[in-house]
Amino acid sequence: MKTMNILAGAMLAVLVALNGKNVCGQEHVHSAGEAHQDHDGHDHGEHVHSTEALAFHLPEWKSMHFDDPQIAAQHADAVEKLGCEVKQDKHAGHIDVTYRCVSWRSMDVATHELADQWNRWLAASGFDVSHGHTDPVFAQGPEAVKFRLVEWKSLHGTGSPEEAQFIEQLKKMGCEVRVEEHKDHSDVQFRAPTWRDIHLADHSSAEQWIAWLQQNGFETDHQHE
Repeated sequence: MKTMNILAGAMLAVLVALNGKNVCGQEHVHSAGEAHQDHDGHDHGEHVHSTEALAFHLPEWKSMHFDDPQIAAQHADAVEKLGCEVKQDKHAGHIDVTYRCVSWRSMDVATHELADQWNRWLAASGFDVSHGHTDPVFAQGPEAVKFRLVEWKSLHGTGSPEEAQFIEQLKKMGCEVRVEEHKDHSDVQFRAPTWRDIHLADHSSAEQWIAWLQQNGFETDHQHE
């Protein structure tokens, strides 16, 4: 619990230093259901480009016990600033901080080190966390294609070169990928639970990517100017 307390204080310090307006130098923390709405032509909110993105949610109530009221308050403040519903209850000489985050939310962070720190803290706090790193090759271009895949998609792999290329492509897009190697096959899982995007050189390339994304289970959104 001591390590958890230190992490809670450190993460809260970051949030407070940013005055609740952003996380790690980026513009805001947003949810897939709020700043990013649906994929049928509605506004997706102000977009922030970052190579490091974290998505997180906690659909069921999570309770953590604290003996120190100050540390309990720090943890409650930290999860509240991340958009959680929070309740506190004092009994039997300790404080219960109970919280949940029903919708997927996301944050963009400046460095891989910061992303790892947030990943560890969120996971230790009970969140389901998805961490993606987008290849800079997809950061520029006039045609933006948005995509997401909220639930894990599973594929039965054979270890082929085409499979390895497919996995590498998913990672470059910023998707979370898990691969379990077995004796005669591999199980590949991937997801991108909040809206991400890739930038492409022209409309033709965008259309090709949209077809590929939809073929592999992704929702897409592309508005051609």
